[in-house]
Amino acid sequence: MTPAPQSPPPGASPPPPPGYPVNQGWGAPPSGVGPNGEFVAPLSQTTQPYYVPQSVALSGPRYIKDWNDGEQIPWGYHREERVRKGEIISGAILFGVPYIISSWTASLGADLSSTTGESNPAGWLYLPVLGPFIEISKSDSAAANEFLVIDGLCQGIGAALFFHGLLSPRPILVRNDLALNVMVTPAPVGKDGTGMMFSGTF
Repeated sequence: MTPAPQSPPPGASPPPPPGYPVNQGWGAPPSGVGPNGEFVAPLSQTTQPYYVPQSVALSGPRYIKDWNDGEQIPWGYHREERVRKGEIISGAILFGVPYIISSWTASLGADLSSTTGESNPAGWLYLPVLGPFIEISKSDSAAANEFLVIDGLCQGIGAALFFHGLLSPRPILVRNDLALNVMVTPAPVGKDGTGMMFSGTF
C-alpha cells in the first residue's frame, strides 16, 4: 500500500516541482520565513558570478597629455590636437608687458615733441620687436640701450612663444564621451528665410 503524501510542516520551504533541479535556489531559505509562517524576501540572493569592470571611457582621466605619436592609444580614448595654452599665455605676457612700456614711452616722446616741434625721439618704439633695436642706433645712453635690448628680446621671445603655441598644436588623448560633437541642421531665419544651425556637445 502506497503511503499517503505528508504535508510539509508549518514554516518549511515548499518542495520543488518534479524534475526541477534542487541546486537552482528553489524555495526560500530558513531565514526567509517570518515568525507567522509567511515567506519574506531571503537575506541572501544569488548574484552575478563574474565581475564586469567599469568602462575606461567613463572612469579614466579626462585628458592624457603625456602621450606622443606612435604610442598605443588606450581603449576608450581618441587622438586630438590642442593648442599649447602654456606657451600662448606665457608668450602673450612676455610680449605684452614690455610692448606696453615701449608704446607708453613712445607716447610720452610724442607729447614732448608736440611742444618743441621736433620729431618724436622714441617713435620707433611703437614698432613691436624691431622697434627697440632700431631705437638703439639713435640713443647715446648706455642705460637706455640696455633697457632697449632687454625690451626687444622679451618682445621677440614672447612673440615666438605665442605663435609657436598657436600654430604647433600638440597631440593629446581625449576620453570618447568628452569628444566634440557638432551637428549642422537647417533652421528657419526670420519670417520666410532658411539658414543653418550649429549644435553640439562640448
